[in-house]
Amino acid sequence: HEREREREHELESRRDAEIQAEVLHVLGLHAGAGPPLGQRPLGGDELWAHLASGRSGLAPLLFGRSAFESSLRPLLRALTVEHRWPSVMSVRPLGHVTELPSLELCAALVTRILCAARRLREAGHRRLIVLGLGSGDALVEACVVLHVAAALGSSVDLRAAPPLRIQFGALELQFVATDCPELEERHRNCVSEAPPEMRVLPLDRREAVRTFAAQGFLYVLSAWMPMRSAGWRAGVEEDAGARLAELCFLTVPPRLIEIHPAELQSAARETFQLFPKTLCRWDFLAREPWGEEGGFFHSQLFVLPSPGSPPPFLAAPLRHMLGNYASRLDEDAALKGVNLLRAFGLHHVHGPEDFGRAVPEMSLLGLREAVGAGQLAIRASSAEEQLRQCLTFLSGPAHSQVSALLRELARIGRAR
Repeated sequence: HEREREREHELESRRDAEIQAEVLHVLGLHAGAGPPLGQRPLGGDELWAHLASGRSGLAPLLFGRSAFESSLRPLLRALTVEHRWPSVMSVRPLGHVTELPSLELCAALVTRILCAARRLREAGHRRLIVLGLGSGDALVEACVVLHVAAALGSSVDLRAAPPLRIQFGALELQFVATDCPELEERHRNCVSEAPPEMRVLPLDRREAVRTFAAQGFLYVLSAWMPMRSAGWRAGVEEDAGARLAELCFLTVPPRLIEIHPAELQSAARETFQLFPKTLCRWDFLAREPWGEEGGFFHSQLFVLPSPGSPPPFLAAPLRHMLGNYASRLDEDAALKGVNLLRAFGLHHVHGPEDFGRAVPEMSLLGLREAVGAGQLAIRASSAEEQLRQCLTFLSGPAHSQVSALLRELARIGRAR
């Protein structure tokens, strides 16, 4: 019996690998050198103009232009030289973009969805609902839908009423994006005025899972939980029950957004970490001693497949080998310092050689206003404490500027 189970598990793994290979082939990804087939570059001016216009349509704009090495990496270089990264991601004040979903990220998610769908189809089921939670503008979900359609030789209208439908043999894939109905919460997450890339249903995350679990099996996708979130994984497992085919989180390592790592650990399902090449607003071009890639790949996937399913994996064209960004910070105090300073808006810092450079006046003004108004993604009670930690990395003019700012904030605090 044990040998039979091993053979069955090996067969399942091989079938998953075949699906991934087919997805890579159709989307133009291959193991050899050179850019993916059919991909075109995306210019910084074009991205900036589109976001500044306030229009939807970013997902179609990225489609065919989002391969990491041939499109997103050159885009990041160009915007960095022009001092427009990461500000381009916030050009819409209440419509921030958190992730520019790469071709590699989309291929990874398409693979996971189709692997789960194949197992359900072979078990005789006819529907899998891909449910986005906390979708915001649904950029990630819309990009995934476009790539699923491409992988299956189909087409889809993102403007159609939900659910969007794509046929996978005898099984129908349905795609739904949801976000909380409370305007204040969406305002706090800087997405209240983000133009949706596909229709987003105003549903609380638990209501969304309960509603759609009553209609069929779920593939639940959460792209960037809010900071300090609690209970997302546990709530999904409880509300979906046996209808949960797979749960996937696209996020930075949890503790970087003040979430306990145990939040993504389940007693019933194993959690797997996958590392696709992709680009989020926290990423940056690093300098020596790390080279550019020292600032790449803050975001990753945490995948919780059905018990007994083969471990998920990514083929070489999709993945990087740098691992979990939180672990990289633990191993390198200087990299931790660079990230801390950039979290305070000091985006001129790319490496240790910048610790002594004078802070640009606009950055200093923005930092003063953000700390004073409590606008940083840091608890107000700890913002000044963490700013003092910045001084342990800074030297020269930068140290003097931030020290003076801390003294000014202390005077303002005493006056209150």
